[in-house]
Amino acid sequence: MTWDILGKSSRGERPTQQGDGTTAQEKYRTAFQQCTFLWNSLPEACPVVEPDPPTSSKESVWAAKLEHGVVCSYYDLFMRCCIKFALANDGAMPTDECFPCEYECSCVGISIGYTTQGMRVNEEQTLTVEGGVDGCVYAWGLVGGGTLSGEEGGSVVYTAPATNPNCESNAVVSLSVEGIGICGSLGIAISGTSGYAYVDYTGEGMMCNGGYCFAERWLYDCNDDLINGGLTGCTPYGWPRCATYGNPPVAHLEECWADCYFGIIDVRSDSSKLAGCCPEGLL
Repeated sequence: MTWDILGKSSRGERPTQQGDGTTAQEKYRTAFQQCTFLWNSLPEACPVVEPDPPTSSKESVWAAKLEHGVVCSYYDLFMRCCIKFALANDGAMPTDECFPCEYECSCVGISIGYTTQGMRVNEEQTLTVEGGVDGCVYAWGLVGGGTLSGEEGGSVVYTAPATNPNCESNAVVSLSVEGIGICGSLGIAISGTSGYAYVDYTGEGMMCNGGYCFAERWLYDCNDDLINGGLTGCTPYGWPRCATYGNPPVAHLEECWADCYFGIIDVRSDSSKLAGCCPEGLL
């Protein structure tokens, strides 16, 4: 199939009798001219790899014409879409808004499947391509400690390093599609010791009691295992008051939310960091 555009219709050509047109017609004439240039620049067929920015092609417009049973030419079909887009976007030209190309091998819907982002030294886990398409080439990359069992494929085994002093060997595994680039990455924390690691003030279970603020506080170790927790003073810095003592506390509950800290606090010592206390909760 040849996708050439004809310069004139089969009825021949005659000089325009409309002159330069009115000022009100100018934006329509400009859009028509630019859309004609865009049509001429479209590739005949969709590229193998998705370009940046994405594009349409004469092939994808033709496919849309056949799919929907449109009577007009596929050139007219594209021009109608392009001109409408230009008029609605201050004269800007579409990229792939008019009958976009479809790419089997792209980053759309692709992610890394994993078991955990918190591992122990020398531990292994299998990483997979979620949403992969048969025939596409998926590549794996690694920054940090540990090893990967391969560089390409639908799955790979990651092995954590034997040590991780000061968490300097925490890993970031990346997933790429050949010809496109990195589609996603996964951070992995590798712990090599035990002990207190972090406190998580969740902001749940908030209450006032005797004029003081309380919230849920959970203490975790270096392997993200829960040590203890429950209601306690809702900041690590003190016991803020949620009401003047003796007032009904429920009426002042919003003051707890305003004054309390919510989030994660690192409680590791320098020695535990050096020993490799690197929980997922502190990624």
